[in-house]
Amino acid sequence: MRIKNSRNIEYQKILIIGAADIERSFLLIPAIRLIKDKNKNARIDITAGIDAEILNEIGWFEKIIQIGKPNILKTIRCIQSERYDIVISFYPSLLPFITRTKKRIIFFKRTVFADRFFTHESVNVLKTIEPIFGKPQEIGLYFPVNETDKDRVKEFCKTNNITASSPLVAIHTGDINSPRWEEEKYSLVCDSIIEEYNAKILLFGIPKDPFIKKIISSTKSPDNIFDMSGVSNLKTIAAFLSRANLAITRDGIFLYLACAMKTPVVSIFGPGNPYRYGPIGVRYVIIHSNMDCFPCNKNRRCSKNHICINTINPQQVIEASRLILDEGNQLFLFE
Repeated sequence: MRIKNSRNIEYQKILIIGAADIERSFLLIPAIRLIKDKNKNARIDITAGIDAEILNEIGWFEKIIQIGKPNILKTIRCIQSERYDIVISFYPSLLPFITRTKKRIIFFKRTVFADRFFTHESVNVLKTIEPIFGKPQEIGLYFPVNETDKDRVKEFCKTNNITASSPLVAIHTGDINSPRWEEEKYSLVCDSIIEEYNAKILLFGIPKDPFIKKIISSTKSPDNIFDMSGVSNLKTIAAFLSRANLAITRDGIFLYLACAMKTPVVSIFGPGNPYRYGPIGVRYVIIHSNMDCFPCNKNRRCSKNHICINTINPQQVIEASRLILDEGNQLFLFE
């Protein structure tokens, strides 16, 4: 959509129709930052799913309007009670049409275009608003970390004798809602990194995850590995990632937090599209199976029992970790 002389307009009150899931909402951050920078005095509201903790922590928004079937009427009343200068909907939604606003900018699904399918989602979103708000100086994710959380990490490192001479590696082991790598593979990766680099390993996952305890108990150096599954506060997790020399993770919030903290990443992809939803803005290596169904459309039921994740072996992850820990070449799929 083209708006005449739109780049010279500074809006005072903006509503952004975000994504229903928190991961895609997080990937809107580069575009929202651009909108915010171009409208420095604007009040910005955003719609989000029930899990809006990340958007709340970022602190850019006057109001976060939660959307969901049980509260849809409440959501509509909340939106209609305000009058906005402009409403920007990054994903298909009926909400812009019930909003009291002077201008509406609505974008529809773009996954049918091959070039968009193999372009990172954050870049896709930025391209849609480029005719209106221009280009950003840089593309990267953002998440704030305060000094209190950094001090907690320093105290943790001091208590557990983690010094700058020992690399700190943060590993997220996935969750029960997606296919997981086997515990034996995580154990082999931990053993290799500890043996080669005398590294300390932080294992993150779902709260009180027995999977993590199994990994630690099957390693050769359990004293070098710390169970971090009890840490659920996003700012604390981000603070640990800001201290880490490397993050090894699947897709999702942990990956995007690592990117926001500029922590180098080894990203293990089974189902999913790493080109579109992988790391961005940091030094990284992506590992995935070269299958005929790649990249995966996770909205469809897998007919191959997720062998894409099961066929990835520990040696691939170990070699990718060496590239980063040895300060090898910076590997980017896109910029």
